[in-house]
Amino acid sequence: MTELEKTGLDKNETEEDAVRQEQDEILPDTIGDKIETKLNEIRDEIGSRINPVFVAANKFSSNVRQALDLETDPGLLEDPEYGDVICVHRIGYEHYGIYAGANKVIHYDIDPSDHYKICIHQADMEEFLNGSLVYSICEFPKVYGRPTEEIPFAEFRKKFAHPEKAQTLWDVLKISNYHLYTPEETVIRARERIGETQYSLWTNNCEHFAIWCKTGISESHQIEDLLSAVAETGRQIRKGLQVGLELAADFAEEVGKRIEEREKEQTKQGTNSV
Repeated sequence: MTELEKTGLDKNETEEDAVRQEQDEILPDTIGDKIETKLNEIRDEIGSRINPVFVAANKFSSNVRQALDLETDPGLLEDPEYGDVICVHRIGYEHYGIYAGANKVIHYDIDPSDHYKICIHQADMEEFLNGSLVYSICEFPKVYGRPTEEIPFAEFRKKFAHPEKAQTLWDVLKISNYHLYTPEETVIRARERIGETQYSLWTNNCEHFAIWCKTGISESHQIEDLLSAVAETGRQIRKGLQVGLELAADFAEEVGKRIEEREKEQTKQGTNSV
């Protein structure tokens, strides 16, 4: 084989290797794209069927609340102002968002325009209400301060061996570092997080997001109330079990005494008969 032929073979092998490497790089992306496309189709199918049900349920719930005078008449609603934190009652929970003007709200919720993914996005008021008839405007003390960044309590807590000490210190920090952002700053902070998909019911939900945009503190009173209720339920269960065990022990002791007395009585009767 001549040097020219050998050089030609080496060149062909090099080109084949390059094509093969390119195919190997493209293949995983192609598979990933196909999987993502299929998941999007599934989300669209499920979301398009379930979302109308939630809209109808929220509308029914809102009508009931109005009949019970638990909600303001829609005709008496105040218009939200730019940068307001607004809240709407939904079935089983309250949903929060940042009013961005022009009937738009930035919130952490399912986005029908993006295959029903849970993400921070801008939506119109109708989507935010999701069937509910009214919303409320959250009031904060009108005290402005410099912007601050705070970490979620869940992350803060990890730094401490004793969670109860972390909670105490966290409460102090919340009080000392509370700063209310201006409406413009609030909306800017909300817009900076548009597209985020790191939703967590416990540490990064819609309330965490909205309150963080306004105050720099990431917290959810709904979750805190829920966890407090669970903890109280646990305490009541433990207390009930303790009382039950004490009653069971007293009962067992009483039964033991009666058995002992009966055995003594039988022994005494046997002795007398002899």
